[in-house]
Amino acid sequence: MIPKGLFTQIGMLILSVVIIVTYVQPAFTKIGIVQDNIKNYIEERQKVESVNVKLTDLLNRISNVSNTDRSKLLRYLPDSVDEIAVQRDLVIVSNEAGVKYKDVNFVGVEEIKNNRDLEASANLPRAYTFSLSVEGSYEQIKNLFLLMEQNNYPLEVQGLGIKKSKEGFLMAEIQLATYSYKEPISNIK
Repeated sequence: MIPKGLFTQIGMLILSVVIIVTYVQPAFTKIGIVQDNIKNYIEERQKVESVNVKLTDLLNRISNVSNTDRSKLLRYLPDSVDEIAVQRDLVIVSNEAGVKYKDVNFVGVEEIKNNRDLEASANLPRAYTFSLSVEGSYEQIKNLFLLMEQNNYPLEVQGLGIKKSKEGFLMAEIQLATYSYKEPISNIK
C-alpha cells in the first residue's frame, strides 16, 4: 500500500509542473519581449538624439552668421531672376566648357520657409531651380563647374548624377538653384 503522503507529493509535483508551464514560462516570455522592446527603444532613441544633435549644430551655425553678413548677402542677390536668361547662360557656359549640351529645364520657384517666424519668412530669398543635362569628358565637366562658379547668378548645385555613356563619355544630370531677394520697402534706408 502507498501512503497518502506519497500521493500528495506526486500531486503537488504535477501541480507545480502545471503552474510552471501555464503561468511562469509565459510570464518569462512576456518579460523577454518587454526587454527586447526596451532595447529597441533605447537604440532608436539614441539615433533620434544623434539626429537632434546634428540639427542643433546646423542651427547654431546658421545663428552664428551675423545680421550684417546676412544683410550683405541679401544685398548682392538679384531682385528677380529671369528663367530664360539663366537657361541661356547655362547653354553658353556649357558651350564654353566644351561639353555637349543636351537639355536645360526650368523646374520651378520655391519659397524658402522659416518655421521660427512667419513674418520673417516672407522676407527670405526665393529659390529658382533648373536641371541641366550635358555630356563630355571628365575635364570638360570639371571645367563646366568652374565656369558656373564665375556666372552672373549665384548657382548652387543641389544634385548631380553622372553615368558613363556608350561612347565612353560622361553624362551628367545636374540640378541647380539660383536665388533672388527683394528687400521689403520698410527695410530700405
